[in-house]
Amino acid sequence: MKSTEIISLIVTFIGIFSFATIFTILYGNYASMSIKELKSGKRDIELIDEVVYERQEKVKRRNEIVVTIKNVFFYLTLFIVVPVFIFSLISRFTNNAIMIGDRTVMVVASGSMSYKAETNDYLVTNNLNDQFSKYDIIILEKVDSAAELKVYDTIAFVNDKGTNIIHRIKSIKYDGSYETRGDAVEVSDSYNPVFPDVIGRYTGKKIGGIGMFVLFFQSYAGIITIVSLVYCLLMIDRMSEKINKVQLERIEYLEKALGLLDETEAKAMQAAYSETIYYKGFAYQFKDGEFISKDEIKDSLYLEKSSNTIIKEVTSGDSCVIEEEIIKNDEQGE
Repeated sequence: MKSTEIISLIVTFIGIFSFATIFTILYGNYASMSIKELKSGKRDIELIDEVVYERQEKVKRRNEIVVTIKNVFFYLTLFIVVPVFIFSLISRFTNNAIMIGDRTVMVVASGSMSYKAETNDYLVTNNLNDQFSKYDIIILEKVDSAAELKVYDTIAFVNDKGTNIIHRIKSIKYDGSYETRGDAVEVSDSYNPVFPDVIGRYTGKKIGGIGMFVLFFQSYAGIITIVSLVYCLLMIDRMSEKINKVQLERIEYLEKALGLLDETEAKAMQAAYSETIYYKGFAYQFKDGEFISKDEIKDSLYLEKSSNTIIKEVTSGDSCVIEEEIIKNDEQGE
C-alpha cells in the first residue's frame, strides 16, 4: 500500500470517528430532552392531538398506505445499495476486475470508448458499433490463447503502469503485441500489451450508469458515507426505540385519563352523548365517540383547572351532565 493510500485510510478513520462522536452527542442530547419532556407532560397536547387524529378511520387507512410505501421504498433501496456497495468493495480489492466463472465484470473509468472519433474511419468501414460510456459496467469473456484475438476486438488489459485499460485492437504486430486505441481517441496507446497482459475480451454486454456508484462507493469518501449512514441508522433506531417506549407509556396514561365511553357504554345509554375534554387550555369536543373539534378555552370555569388537571365532562342528548371527572395529572418521574 502506497504512503498516500495509508494517509487517506487514516484520514478516513478519523473522519468516521469524528462524525460518529459528534452525531452521538447531538442526537443523544435530543433524545434525552425528548424523553424528559414526554415524562414531564410538556408534550401532552401534541400527543393528544396525534392520538385523536390517528383514530379517524380515513387517517388510519392513509397511514397504512404511507407505512407500506415507506417500507417498500426502504427495502428497495436496501436491495439496491447493499449489493452495489459489496460489489464496489470486492471490485476495489480486485483492481476493478471481478471474475465470475469465465466472465469478468469491469467498471469503465473513462470515456475513451464512448464515441467514434472522425479519424478512426475503420470503425465506420467495419460497422463497429459496440461503444460504451464512462461509468458503464461491461462484461468480458476469458480468452485462452492469443490465437483467439483478432483485429478490432475490444480487450481489457493491464498497461505498464498497472492501470486497467479497455481499448480496441487496431493491429497485431509481428512480435505478437497489440496496437490498441480508444474509439474516441485519435492516437494509439503508447504501451503495446502482449497476451499475458490481457484480462478479457468485451462481449458487447453492458449495464449503463451504475459504475458511477461503484466507483464512488469504493472511494474513501464513499466508504465514509456508507459507514456513517449505517451508524446513523443504527443509532437513530436505538434512540428512537427509547423515545417511542416513553411516548407509548405517556399515551397509555393519557388514554386512561381521557378514556372515552366505549361502544357498550354508549349503547347502554340509549341516547346520543357528547364528551368534552378540558386540558392545558384546550377543549376537545367528541360526539358519539367521534372527534368534532379542538378549541381554546376562553371563558370557562375549567380554564385555570385545566392547566394542571384533566377534566372530562360527559352529557346525554338532553344536555344533562351525567358524568364529570376531575383527574389529577400526576406527572411521571424521569
